[in-house]
Amino acid sequence: MINLRSVDLNLLASFDALMIEGNLTRAADRIGLSQPAMSAALQRLRLTFRDELFARTRQGMVPTPRAIAIYPPICEALSLIRSTLVADETFDPERAQRNFTVVVDNYFESVALGPLIALLKRSGAGLSLETKGLEKDTISRLQRMDIDLLVDYVRPDSDALQAEQVGAEKLIVIARRAHPRLDAMSKHRLSLDQYLSEEHVFLPVRSRERSQLEQVLGSQTFPRKKAAQVQHFSSMLPVVAASDFLAVLPARLYQVYEKAFDLQWFEFPTDIPAIPVWMVWANGLQNDSAHRWLRSTVKDVSAGLVEI
Repeated sequence: MINLRSVDLNLLASFDALMIEGNLTRAADRIGLSQPAMSAALQRLRLTFRDELFARTRQGMVPTPRAIAIYPPICEALSLIRSTLVADETFDPERAQRNFTVVVDNYFESVALGPLIALLKRSGAGLSLETKGLEKDTISRLQRMDIDLLVDYVRPDSDALQAEQVGAEKLIVIARRAHPRLDAMSKHRLSLDQYLSEEHVFLPVRSRERSQLEQVLGSQTFPRKKAAQVQHFSSMLPVVAASDFLAVLPARLYQVYEKAFDLQWFEFPTDIPAIPVWMVWANGLQNDSAHRWLRSTVKDVSAGLVEI
């Protein structure tokens, strides 16, 4: 058993940096150590955990199975320590200097980023917000508190994270207004046969091998004809406007762009639930007053969005 009194907690920060960077020099720079000091820290880590922890390869420092296994609890512990050190009993947005980092997809960035930034600037001149896209390391960065919030339609499965549903997004079908076979004048209704007979614009599969539409369809499966694939919801609109293809996208996103493109919309041809919109953050930020204010602000903005 490891005697905690013999462990230098600075070693855990070195371990965290090595896991993030996968490179000794960059890890040293990340936490302000010299390269010899980082090398010495790695040797002490290996002695402490009785494992090599990292193997040198052409691709960089690759973690061993032991390093991968111990990283999540160490990451969470460091997050809690950081949050304790920076915690403040009160947060005054009018006086604060704070840049929040939020990971969002194309949907939330298109429909809510403008109102969110406007509300931040009205609350305090020193507040700003930076968005980032979803990446492979998003969850680990969220756990480390490198990122303040994730807003997404998928709730990550992690004991190190908190989540709250801040909305639910209705999916609709769109087509160009001059579509030769479809007319939304009849209460925006579309039969399943009409829907399946047309060609469709797809999004890449992302979550659990399913797209947003497939997630809400559940056990329902429809053999849609794939005409094109785009990277983002907003890219669907110009493609549909210039073709006879159909696409499925969130109703509020359609409202943002409906005046820019000559489109019509339809109810989805079968009953499907709305997509849940989740706000996700690290356990270590749960009681941080600035972060509580940010979460409340995101909820207010989400509640104020209008839907078809």
